[in-house]
Amino acid sequence: MFFRLATRIERERVPRRRNWTIVFIPDDESEPRQVRLSRSAMRLLMVLVITVIVTAGIGVATYWKVASTALETSRVNEENATLRGQIEQVWELERLMADMLETDYKIRTQMGIEFPQDWPGYNYQLGPGTVSEPGGMVRTTSGESTMTGREQNVSEESAILFAWPVVLGWPTVEFGQGEGTAGGPHTGLDIAARTNTPIRAAADGRVTFAGMDDQYGFLCEIGHNNRLTTRYGHCVRLVVREEQLVKKGEIIAYVGSTGRVTTGPHLHFEVQKNGQPVDPRSYLPKI
Repeated sequence: MFFRLATRIERERVPRRRNWTIVFIPDDESEPRQVRLSRSAMRLLMVLVITVIVTAGIGVATYWKVASTALETSRVNEENATLRGQIEQVWELERLMADMLETDYKIRTQMGIEFPQDWPGYNYQLGPGTVSEPGGMVRTTSGESTMTGREQNVSEESAILFAWPVVLGWPTVEFGQGEGTAGGPHTGLDIAARTNTPIRAAADGRVTFAGMDDQYGFLCEIGHNNRLTTRYGHCVRLVVREEQLVKKGEIIAYVGSTGRVTTGPHLHFEVQKNGQPVDPRSYLPKI
């Protein structure tokens, strides 16, 4: 009697497992179908449902983000195309302006007409803006110039990458064009600028000559290494002496029209490699 009672008590203590029954009732008159799921199976089903919902939410959010990015990219591309068209128009205007300035420069030069102080070519930006500092040193206000692919491939010497010796001016006579001061092809790059416009060293170096030259008037020569030399001619005055060390951007002279010149005030900028003139454009930042 005691054994039966104990067994019965033990059976009552064992908890019953709850099952879940899902009933599918069809629209027609067929019998309903039942699916019985255990508690663990129901938990697994709920986890799967939640996972599907979360995954779907992430997918929708990702799709929306990608779609928004695509729309923004399309808008930016359209704006870039518009800006490219506007830039082309500006370049065309600059080319027309350059042709007009070149024609005006030639007419004034041939007829001996003086250049006014507000001549547009004097305000053309050739290099970064500079701020004068004590001792003739300068500080650029627009950062260091960067080399383009063309400049990187010129030669090993071009790694120096000269700075424009005149910040505001207008290139009038290119290397090899026309006849130079000494006869023959032009050996440098002429840059028209107002009288007394500062002339700055194109790179670090040592002044090898600073004085009067029969052809180039007040002339300054700077040696930059064993191969390269820069020359600055037709200056109105010099502010450096021979054997002086100069830094890139330091004021060395001022624009004038001394020497054998047939044009208005300008700088004759010349680059020599192993004593032979080379095109200065190969060593200057593009403008």
